[in-house]
Amino acid sequence: MWQETDNNHQPSNANMTDVVFRINCARLPVDHAAALAQAVCDRAPELKQSKRAGIHPIHVAGSQNGWERPAHLGDYLLLSKRTRFKIRIDVESAASLISSLSGVTLDVDGSALQIVSGQARALMPVQTLFTRNLYFEGLDTKIEETMFVEQVIDQCGLFAFSPTKILCGREHTVNTPKGPRLTRSVLLADVPVMQSLQLQENGLGDGRTMGCGIFIPHKDTGAVNEVNG
Repeated sequence: MWQETDNNHQPSNANMTDVVFRINCARLPVDHAAALAQAVCDRAPELKQSKRAGIHPIHVAGSQNGWERPAHLGDYLLLSKRTRFKIRIDVESAASLISSLSGVTLDVDGSALQIVSGQARALMPVQTLFTRNLYFEGLDTKIEETMFVEQVIDQCGLFAFSPTKILCGREHTVNTPKGPRLTRSVLLADVPVMQSLQLQENGLGDGRTMGCGIFIPHKDTGAVNEVNG
């Protein structure tokens, strides 16, 4: 769905923030979301107590120096020194989270992930938002795209926002403690700045600690490969 609109809103302060951690980690399983969530929540159990806190998936470029990102769930992602690990949490808890995780080495399904240090980074009210994995618990995993888009619109309505530009990407499988979930990447454009912050603070759908439904800024709407990747 793509309808042209014009919006002109003023920004507001966010109650959530991203904590960006420097890490040392050579590789992670492609399907690492559930294992990472468990390892982090064992060290920072307050994340499970927050409905809005989320653990970003650790993402790497599709290709680098001749290496291609694997698509099979049994393969591994190769991480570079520049790879960062991010957690979205309420502003008041950021310092405590950094203290709890800095210097800790996590066991992520057999891969060692050392957290070196962390720094809070404010959320920005950008008009184009993107989430790599979005699903709605209770809906058929083979739901048609039109019905999926309707669910996105319905949940955006909770923030008094009716999206006019939605771009859905290909389906991905994320294994959760409740079983595999079929997700889609979603891009929203022309989001008013007030709702942009609300969407980033709250997310959509389910599975926040496994990186699902967490919206991040997207630079432009022409990068279709990023949406579909």
